[in-house]
Amino acid sequence: MLEEALALIEEQGNAGFTLREVARRIGVSHAAPYRHFPDKRALMTELAVQASTALAAQISAALEAAGSAGGDLRARFLAAGFAYVRFALEHPAPFHVMYSSEVDPGDPRVAAATSRSLGLLLGFIEEAQRAGAFPPGDPMALAVPIWAMHHGVATLAASGALSKAGPAELRRVSDDAHARLLDGLLAAPGPPRA
Repeated sequence: MLEEALALIEEQGNAGFTLREVARRIGVSHAAPYRHFPDKRALMTELAVQASTALAAQISAALEAAGSAGGDLRARFLAAGFAYVRFALEHPAPFHVMYSSEVDPGDPRVAAATSRSLGLLLGFIEEAQRAGAFPPGDPMALAVPIWAMHHGVATLAASGALSKAGPAELRRVSDDAHARLLDGLLAAPGPPRA
């Protein structure tokens, strides 16, 4: 059911599918999905939890691989940024579901899955702050622009705006954008100017 829902989302978008259509496509009665999910929002929430968990695992693996290869702060930062972009390209439907307004943000599983990804980013920022590479202060103040960069490049890539870029060029574009952000964070001595 979840796989078919993702296939429908990929074909028609979040708003374009119903539980009835999922049931029809998997060959069960139109009431069968309601045994597992009380409504479409519950199904979307489950998909978002799975997607957030998978995204966190992909970012964690990228950070670990860059670190075990002797990667410094920059190499790990770029690896994590590209892992986010790569997830959006490889899993477009789950990527869009994670940020859908049809997901229940009050579901504790959504909060837990989201905090895993955010926890990776906050942990990285805190490590960089302890090393003196990032300015001191609330790590969340740095997490927002970093997340915005990850998400912006990923959304552009997933929407096809960067479609002329092949895999190597896309990696270069992602690394360049993230490196410029990192350079700005490393140089940021205080609050932004008005």
